[in-house]
Amino acid sequence: MKLLGLRLCEHDSSISFFDSKKVHYLRTERLYNEKHHSYHNLWEWRKDVKKYFNIDLKEIDQIGIVIDPWHHKLPMDEEEFYPAIEYKYFPVEQKTYRVNHHLAHALSCWPMYKNRPEYEIIIDGFGDINNAWTVIRNDRVLQRGYTNLHGSIGLSMWDTGEKIGINASNYDISGKLMGLQSYGKIDLEFKKKLNFNMYTINHLFNKNYYSDHLNSKLLSELHSLDWIKTVHDKISDILVNFFEEVTNKNYNADIAYSGGVAQNVIWNTALKNKFKNLIIPPHSGDEGLSLGALEYLRIKNNLPKFTLENFPYCQIDESPEDIADAKTIEETVEHLKNGKIVGWYQGNGEIGPRALGNRSLLLNPMIKDGKNIINKIKKRETYRPFGASILEEHTKEYFQTDINNPYMLYVGKTKPQNLDCITHVDGTCRFQSVGKNNILYYNLLKEFYKKTNCPLLLNTSFNVNGKPIMSKIKDAKEYFNNSDIDILVVGNKIYKK
Repeated sequence: MKLLGLRLCEHDSSISFFDSKKVHYLRTERLYNEKHHSYHNLWEWRKDVKKYFNIDLKEIDQIGIVIDPWHHKLPMDEEEFYPAIEYKYFPVEQKTYRVNHHLAHALSCWPMYKNRPEYEIIIDGFGDINNAWTVIRNDRVLQRGYTNLHGSIGLSMWDTGEKIGINASNYDISGKLMGLQSYGKIDLEFKKKLNFNMYTINHLFNKNYYSDHLNSKLLSELHSLDWIKTVHDKISDILVNFFEEVTNKNYNADIAYSGGVAQNVIWNTALKNKFKNLIIPPHSGDEGLSLGALEYLRIKNNLPKFTLENFPYCQIDESPEDIADAKTIEETVEHLKNGKIVGWYQGNGEIGPRALGNRSLLLNPMIKDGKNIINKIKKRETYRPFGASILEEHTKEYFQTDINNPYMLYVGKTKPQNLDCITHVDGTCRFQSVGKNNILYYNLLKEFYKKTNCPLLLNTSFNVNGKPIMSKIKDAKEYFNNSDIDILVVGNKIYKK
């Protein structure tokens, strides 16, 4: 049986295909070099299915879609549904099911577990119609939150970022606000007055409360970073309380957490420190929805569990013909040791928005001015933090954490080290713990440790600000040739200037 999962909404389109043996995944922004790319019609995706999966549409048995009807000017007459509806508006011959947006988020977590978790919690800007969050327990909807009744964390972060002047694509504002809020200070007295929860989150971002607290609108404007820092910190408490409520404080519960809000590493860390069995996929945003639609079809047709080979390095893109061997790794490490900036392009690209060692810009973290050097190359805001990749066995030596973090979804306080370029203003770092299952990248870090006695590297995504992560070798070479990157390693080939 051949099945197709489609995300056809106003941003972050993706396609997932089950060829009767395994799953293939394609995020279309990488094809078109357009961040958050979406199809603006209901037919353009067909040529990409033919080109990248080498299959005619007539060979596909069923299709699952997650769709924003308003984006395609389709009727909005069936918005409140679960788990799915047969979708009569889709112009194909195959039986097509429109899968509930939040259920697709939940089901997209399937590469992360053997058995479906008891709880699935989804929080984003909004899903179908104005659904801001959903709690699913044992495949039944336990609770739903709505933007018009309760507000939306995702939309409120977006709106707040716009108001304080963050210049970015709409879908990147919330992430940039997460980095910027670290520059403020928590106003503990004001935080005590914020008696809100997930059901009244629409009031939390009302800045008039802060003006009243300071008895001055002018002062509230002058201290905007303190306000957002305090609100941001309050949300950590609200999320922990909410998870406690819906799970009856079962801290050992198996929970899959997804949606755009699950990209916030600070809130994730607060949750993971309480709920040890929390699962968050690297593709927790809307780019993972096609995987969830595909999983719905698998369950509906009672098929065996799918395989997504080489997860999370499973993006269909251009991979090198070979991989870096020991000699190439040793030479690359020499360049890193000497302060060179390395573009590292190996295998297939990572699923999700973060570089995890296959499409990375790397730098020796002991370089004093490293952050400014990389910011200049990437043309990004100076206030934003950089992540680091560290050998898994050395994580606790450098970060105050008990969390294994292979997908860069959590933060840890950096222990006293001369590592300013990976340490954010709040003393934290979004780190990636690299184990032997990620053998090529592990070997690179291991060799760097051997040469420098430092088991980590600054790691940021191999892209230009506002553009997707590299997916074509020619684009990587062009970027290398027209930037201050010193070394480019593509597979087993090293390019120098």
